[in-house]
Amino acid sequence: MRRALLLLALALTACPTKGDKTKKGGMPPCTAFGQNCEFEPGKLGTCIRREGCTEGNCFICQSQH
Repeated sequence: MRRALLLLALALTACPTKGDKTKKGGMPPCTAFGQNCEFEPGKLGTCIRREGCTEGNCFICQSQH
């Protein structure tokens, strides 16, 4: 029982994974070339297509600075 409660407490307080693309209050992830995006919190970027990408979402955010 204690182990279950400990696991539940850890699961509820765990940090989001680094790969989590959704940012609260930020811009949505890139879905089209030239779209505005948030490169880092507060830093504007532009969506570009990743070279060599053949499947999945091939767009990433590139800094404008």
